[in-house]
Amino acid sequence: MPSSVAPVTPPGRRRWILVTGMPRSGTTGVGAALSHASGAAKLYEPLNPESGLRSVHDYFVFPQSTGRDPGPELDRQLREVFRVSLRMRRGIWPEDPAWKKAVKQVTGNTTRVSAVKIRLDPRVDTVIWKDPFASFLVPYLSTYRGISSVVTVRPPEAAAASFKRLGWTFDLDRVHAHLSRLTPGAAYLVQEPEWAAWVKDPPMIGALLWRMVYGYLDTVLPRSDGPPVAGAAPVLWSNSRRLLAEPLETYAGFFDALDLELSPQVRDAIARDYRDEGSAEPSSKTHDRARNVTQANAYWHRVLEPVEEDAVRRITAEVRGSVERRVGELA
Repeated sequence: MPSSVAPVTPPGRRRWILVTGMPRSGTTGVGAALSHASGAAKLYEPLNPESGLRSVHDYFVFPQSTGRDPGPELDRQLREVFRVSLRMRRGIWPEDPAWKKAVKQVTGNTTRVSAVKIRLDPRVDTVIWKDPFASFLVPYLSTYRGISSVVTVRPPEAAAASFKRLGWTFDLDRVHAHLSRLTPGAAYLVQEPEWAAWVKDPPMIGALLWRMVYGYLDTVLPRSDGPPVAGAAPVLWSNSRRLLAEPLETYAGFFDALDLELSPQVRDAIARDYRDEGSAEPSSKTHDRARNVTQANAYWHRVLEPVEEDAVRRITAEVRGSVERRVGELA
């Protein structure tokens, strides 16, 4: 490592656990459940360029290489994360009602409020860093910084339907360029003839991003049946299908692997989080508290057209098959 780049270790007494995956993969629910643990608190999306740290300007951040040196820009950003910096954007959205805009002007958004709570509460010794925009940092953080991660996975059809419902787009050419540098020649990066049209269409963007996020992680991370990386922190994979079917059993495994205490109070809190309630109907909200969590993987049937379903399956088939060998069937 160049002498000008100091190690980016999390400072102080707190330990860090990253909850990540592609956007719309269930990071919010998993982060909330883990943050029920005694002494834990959630830090919400500090790498979100719309509502997180002011030093972050792009969706998704990448290490400079697959080695120890993260590069100067990521080095600065990680230092701010680990300091729980309050230099956050206000995150005021055009669709926010007037009362919410006024509140954000005073307190900041969800990210800043979560950081303030961590800084003010001396009991917090574990930070649950919930951030889909850190998904490409998992191998680096595990190998070189000793930070455990939980990688959340939903079926690609569900992700594509969410992107269509919300009209989301990302600069996939930029993502592809960074990944081509980190894993040159990898099969998941092959661009089909339809690429130029797909990167303008929200559901196809969701499918392509699904392929790139999980294709990269599946390529770089060791498999459970292979040799572990010496000294690396554990990386757990969360299959949303199993999580919704058996939440307490799944979280018992996570808490054990992450050395968190699963007390009766925490079990009760998780059970409340996963109650079968609310509506299964899609809405325009990013996080719809009224939607039945057990339907989170199924509503896409009413959102995607058959031709879109076929395209999503074709785009993600190879990576999906490899990921399912890690986590089991996704749907």
